[in-house]
This record gives sequence, C-alpha cells and structure tokens, in this order.
Amino acid sequence: MVGQITAYVLMKIDIGSTEDVVDKLRLIEKANKIAVTTGEFDVIVRLEVDSLEELYDITVRKIHSIRGIKETTTAVVEKMVTSS
Repeated sequence: MVGQITAYVLMKIDIGSTEDVVDKLRLIEKANKIAVTTGEFDVIVRLEVDSLEELYDITVRKIHSIRGIKETTTAVVEKMVTSS
C-alpha cells in the first residue's frame, strides 16, 4: 500500500560514513528511495507513510539513531505536481 504522506529527509553525513548510513537506511521499510547526492546534503531519503505519527517514529527513532548522520532536515510534501 502506498502511504498517504510523502516526505523527504535530507541528511548531512560524516565523511567516510555514507555507505554504512545507506546500508542502515535500506532496512527502513517505508524508505522507498535513497539518493546519494552532491551539494549541501549527502543523502536524501523519500518516505511514504500513513500518518505524521509514523513519520515522527521513523525519523526520530530510526533515522536519528543511525551513527554517521550529522544533521537532518525533513520536508513534508504538501502537493505533488507532475510534468505534462
């Protein structure tokens, strides 16, 4: 089932920890896309959840407990627009 709420968690990772962090993120069931990126953020995860409470649980209890993550920013999608 596709969740009703989509959110992106943008992360800054300690140097040398990216692969370990990605391996742990892959274990999170609702993390349906994980991107290693350049620029301000090192990793971006797309989550699809059924409630804000579930989003809170995943970000605070699962993602924030992963060693190697320095900082996170969570962006909840208010509206998804597709290209024509």
